[in-house]
Amino acid sequence: MKKFFYLFAVLALVSLSACNESDEPTNIQTATMVINSRAIDGDDMVFSQGSSKVELDYTNMFIKFTADYRDINGQSHTITTPDMKLYIMNSSIYKFDNIASNEYTGIEQLTGYIDFATGMMWYSFKDASSKVVSSSQFLYAYTTTTVTNPDNGYHFSHEQSAYLFALDARGETCTMKISNFIPNINGSVQASEIQYKDLTVTPTTTGYIITADEVESSYKGFFSITDLNIILNNQCMVIGGSFKSNDLEFSINGSLFPDTGTPVL
Repeated sequence: MKKFFYLFAVLALVSLSACNESDEPTNIQTATMVINSRAIDGDDMVFSQGSSKVELDYTNMFIKFTADYRDINGQSHTITTPDMKLYIMNSSIYKFDNIASNEYTGIEQLTGYIDFATGMMWYSFKDASSKVVSSSQFLYAYTTTTVTNPDNGYHFSHEQSAYLFALDARGETCTMKISNFIPNINGSVQASEIQYKDLTVTPTTTGYIITADEVESSYKGFFSITDLNIILNNQCMVIGGSFKSNDLEFSINGSLFPDTGTPVL
């Protein structure tokens, strides 16, 4: 069974609070998130980071939110959505959309997903000038990691690790956090959470490229990595990449949300 260390997801991605202005019981919860956005027009792209306040109505299964972003011309905007129905995709992942254009949103073709198990949210929409793809800080909890000894070809694959990429405000660097880090081929977890700071981030029209020649870990003197090259592709719906550590090679493959298909932009 896959095991995740979700504490960093709660601390890094969302700040949750109950919303109850009366003495009546409530099933409404609010979350404040960091939101990374890319406005895309052909080969042109503008990155921006803002904040989003999300309200979840668990009684009626609705979501609504406000969120900041910059358009393809660099102009700042805040979108405000109406209540949107949540449609279950699997045990923890729900889809929402607001396809019609109206004055309330100022946008059209909004569609997205939220994972109640991890706090991960992703959505896309069209404004007057471009397509915009936005998400909370990236948590890839549905991954397969393969550790290989290049000297003899021995390898070990597992689904225990999750990968969080927390981008800075400019979209130029990020911190990578790995939960249940297994730096060997015998399947032994050596760190419940480990992090690597100041990785280089390159936003693209299809996602992000994350690289580093060499970087130390938060476990000083242990588990440094080299040759890091990770691609968040298909509008960040998939992750693929590799790095090296302790003379072993690591490859990562997985998805942001399982079984949701390819986003149509």
